Amino acid sequence: MSAKITIGGKEHDVPCGSTICDAVRTLGFAPDAFIFMADGKPVPMDTAMIDGTAVKTVKVASGG
Repeated sequence: MSAKITIGGKEHDVPCGSTICDAVRTLGFAPDAFIFMADGKPVPMDTAMIDGTAVKTVKVASGG
């Protein structure tokens, strides 16, 4: 059983049961740097990854 998260165009398998936030941290990225999308809709970073979940990331740019 696995879920997938796409960061920077690269797809990663992540364990089911972890949150999006935990999965992104495990992959070495800062979760606050992204907006997470599932089925074309934004989802919170505390969403649990279940079997078959596919999440894509959108890089957030900020500054002044």
